[in-house]
Amino acid sequence: MKIKIALALISAVFLMFWFPFMGYVLRPSPDFIELLSIISFLGSVLFLLEARKVLSRWYLAVPLCISLAVLVIVNFLIISSGKEFLKDPISSAEKLMIAFMMLLPLFSALVFLSLLRHSDSMNAYASVSYGINILSLAISCVLSFITILFLGDILKYMSATSESLVFVGIYWLFGMPIIGICFLLSAITYRNPEKVLNSVTVGSTQNSL
Repeated sequence: MKIKIALALISAVFLMFWFPFMGYVLRPSPDFIELLSIISFLGSVLFLLEARKVLSRWYLAVPLCISLAVLVIVNFLIISSGKEFLKDPISSAEKLMIAFMMLLPLFSALVFLSLLRHSDSMNAYASVSYGINILSLAISCVLSFITILFLGDILKYMSATSESLVFVGIYWLFGMPIIGICFLLSAITYRNPEKVLNSVTVGSTQNSL
């Protein structure tokens, strides 16, 4: 149950642009980003604490936890500076924040990989969970390739009026929420390995009787 909660909390920062009270797509409030980054970071810490008990590849979630911690720190620095968010000149802290946000698909792919277990044909729930994780992993890998491909040029030519910032806005509005939904679906379909094993064992016993 705690891993389900952790995955749901992690999705927060990915879904920030789908909240109805968000007014600006390309220049969101850094305070709101900070709040959701903290929620996602706490979710990643909870995931690590619980996943190490049941998942053999729990350590793959460490990069995501570290990146979310960096986002929390960098956003705090941006807020403390008093500078208007994403206005020229774009600060080093803002570039660092955008860079780590664009690396989130890569780190998310590692989390989905840590959740990946071979499905059991005797258990439909496990098969659905396996399929969701495969799909989430594939989506994260595609987005990782796209963001990493353009990350260098985006940071090099970024300004408040550049096309690179428009690309970042599109990624925030569509790319990140897709991964957020993947985390929510993984949370809904996740079951601890021992529970899956127990349900399969019980079903096999009943069939034999």
